[in-house]
Amino acid sequence: MQRAFHTVAKMRHDGLSLEAASREEGTTPATVEKYLPAALRRSKSGRWVATKSDRYVRPVRLPDVHGPVMVHAQGFKEAQFASAYLASLNRWARTGKAYELAPFHGKKIGNFTLITASRTLKALGDAGLLQIDSLYAALRDTV
Repeated sequence: MQRAFHTVAKMRHDGLSLEAASREEGTTPATVEKYLPAALRRSKSGRWVATKSDRYVRPVRLPDVHGPVMVHAQGFKEAQFASAYLASLNRWARTGKAYELAPFHGKKIGNFTLITASRTLKALGDAGLLQIDSLYAALRDTV
């Protein structure tokens, strides 16, 4: 299912066709159609295109004070927000500039409040608990 989400993301971001995006992600168009039918629609020419948004729940991995936690992002917009947060965390980790995290102060994804305190994030990084490699939690982490 993770590959299906990545396929739709490539279609939205890179403007690829369903066939090209699914090939790049190592899945088939039929699999994407099976698992994410509401994320696709037929264009007037009969070609599959990704919808602008969807309401599929995605498990995302975010940093918490006790280590990474799995949070359920409700739809494409919330998953996109989680991605922007993790990108800002990466920039903060490289530069140490607190303003990178300012847009996320007090914001939530699901019922999870995002950590934006530099002191807390620095302590997590020093303890080796700040893992921001992958946005989507592996399916084995969700069960």
